Amino acid sequence: MEDYFTPEIINTILTVLVIPLLGLMAKAMVSYTRREIAHLEEKIGAEAVNTLLNRAGDAIESAVIAVNQTFVEALKQQGSFDAAAMEKAFKLAKEKAMALLGETAKTELSLILGDLEAWIETKIEVYVNRNKQL
Repeated sequence: MEDYFTPEIINTILTVLVIPLLGLMAKAMVSYTRREIAHLEEKIGAEAVNTLLNRAGDAIESAVIAVNQTFVEALKQQGSFDAAAMEKAFKLAKEKAMALLGETAKTELSLILGDLEAWIETKIEVYVNRNKQL
């Protein structure tokens, strides 16, 4: 039995079996590492987008609340809150939200959302409606 496992045979077995297996294992590890990196990049990107959207939503909500407190409530108390005033309040909220966002956030949001102004206008309507229900 000792004759079957000579150093040359062991060397041949290592060369034929073990070295290719090590190559396959290395390839599998590289593939796994690439998948994990891609997954982490996707996760980080999604978190960054969510953070940006949340920040933008907070800015819009703050603008709506500010305009409501400084403009809308005063007109309602005077009984002069009409369609023209409603349109002006909407415009003021939009301008304030755009100012709160800043240029960098507006650029990034435009890349993510496409039509930033339409998104902001829709969000203003959402927050106005939400505030009416409170």
